[in-house]
Amino acid sequence: MQTTIPSPRSNLAQRWWQVFLVGGALLVMLTQGMSAMRQLTNEAQADMNSAGKIALPTTTVPLTPSQYANLLLNQMPLRDKIAQMIMIKLVGPTVSTNEAQMIGQQHVGAVLAFGDAILNPTQVEHLTSGLQARASIPIFVATDQEGGFVNRFQPLVGARPREDQLQTPAAATAAGLQTAQDFGIFGFNMNLAPVVDINEYNTTSQLYGRTFSSDPNVVAQLGDAYLQGFQSSGQYVAVIKHFPGLGATSTDPHLGLPIVYKTVAQLTNHEFVPYRELFATTDVHAVMVTHIMLPKIDPTYPATLSYKITTGLLRQQLGFQGLIVTDALDMDAIAAQYPIDQAALLATKAGADILMGPSTPDQVSAVIDTISAAIDSGQVTEQRINDSVARILTQKITQGLIPLPTMPPTPTSPPTATPIVLPTATVKAHH
Repeated sequence: MQTTIPSPRSNLAQRWWQVFLVGGALLVMLTQGMSAMRQLTNEAQADMNSAGKIALPTTTVPLTPSQYANLLLNQMPLRDKIAQMIMIKLVGPTVSTNEAQMIGQQHVGAVLAFGDAILNPTQVEHLTSGLQARASIPIFVATDQEGGFVNRFQPLVGARPREDQLQTPAAATAAGLQTAQDFGIFGFNMNLAPVVDINEYNTTSQLYGRTFSSDPNVVAQLGDAYLQGFQSSGQYVAVIKHFPGLGATSTDPHLGLPIVYKTVAQLTNHEFVPYRELFATTDVHAVMVTHIMLPKIDPTYPATLSYKITTGLLRQQLGFQGLIVTDALDMDAIAAQYPIDQAALLATKAGADILMGPSTPDQVSAVIDTISAAIDSGQVTEQRINDSVARILTQKITQGLIPLPTMPPTPTSPPTATPIVLPTATVKAHH
């Protein structure tokens, strides 16, 4: 048998052919890989553009609500940050063109429903689901469901007890649980209640039946019980009110500006007792600051617009670190003196996180424009806005409106670069 020995030239040609084949295969694999990555990127971008979804890389490090809030915050343009601070008032039983614009295009962070926005169960469920469907970031859907004389759910569920009828912790807890159940059915997630003002019926006709007691310690005890019931699932947030206290005045802020000549020491020993005890003993996530003039503390601005009261007393003296919500800035107590955009700017300077009151796209634009201009001129820092929006996003994440990214399973093979697309972490970048 004769063996044929290939020539050096034929060996070289064979090697080059092998290199060509291997290189071609690698090129095909690389092209396919790049095509797949482009497809993933395009799909993620399409998700972000069409449904407000956001793609994040796989991470083996769990994120806390505040860490994730900051991650989302860093992707938001300034106007969207300011919009997150705005709570609009709904008008009518369906999502109007104006409301669709304020939520879907201007990206406000919260809505308030009462009156003709709450007519029957089916209508309300369609309204709240329609609102959330238009939101790029899930919104707070709020009402002030106190019970009794302020029973916004009357057309939906009938009578509910008022606060002065809840005279045991068990009764207050049961009322909180019932309200939470109602919220879950009808699509609400923020309650502007309970009232923790101190009952002084001789002067406060507008609070009749709306307070737990004339004893500050009983107010704190029953308020705590209500919060334990309402917030037990972690899905709903209560906003206790009306800081710094309306118990010593007969003037309704809807109609005029209450004036109380009390000192910090007097408030500390009376009106602040429920707040101090609740902050120490329960999980208070949000406080509403109301429109009341305290000339011995701030002779220039009412509490809602006062840095000395909102930040100095509530944040610094009482140590509250949660959300600060303004009472409605279109009430006569404020609107008689300030346009809503100027009131919103002053409330922001004072330390408020959520600005309640606008009800039209023009009003929302005015608020955003005025606060943006104040940042440009140095009156307000963008960090001041970031602080508020971080609190808002953290609270939304904490109660499950924005879910934290789920951790990927431990890989059994080398990890890939496939991104995770989060279904409801919904931030859009708009320029």
